[in-house]
Amino acid sequence: MLTAPAIIIVLIAVALLLASGWWTDQTYRRFDQIPAHYDIRGKATRLTSRRQMAWAIPAGFSLFLIGFAAIVQFVPADLQNGDPTTGLITASLIMLAAQGFILWLLARWAASQN
Repeated sequence: MLTAPAIIIVLIAVALLLASGWWTDQTYRRFDQIPAHYDIRGKATRLTSRRQMAWAIPAGFSLFLIGFAAIVQFVPADLQNGDPTTGLITASLIMLAAQGFILWLLARWAASQN
């Protein structure tokens, strides 16, 4: 069973992820295509449409968090190993950090395009 703080944290994370999609779409409007993939050195290796890339990852991360929260909510407490709040908070922070890293790579790429 989820606690109120876990639900609030997941909802905040989802809102931040979706807001980052909107921000990316608006900030990089001058580009028709932005990187969809980076190599190990952080260089862009494949481009895709801006709208697709701006929304695909935040939407995917958001769906993952919502799905994770739904699974935790519907699995009986006696079948859960410990408190799921820690896992939800950790997953939320990891998704936000991953999106931040992607945005950092995108900012580096955009700066090199000028």
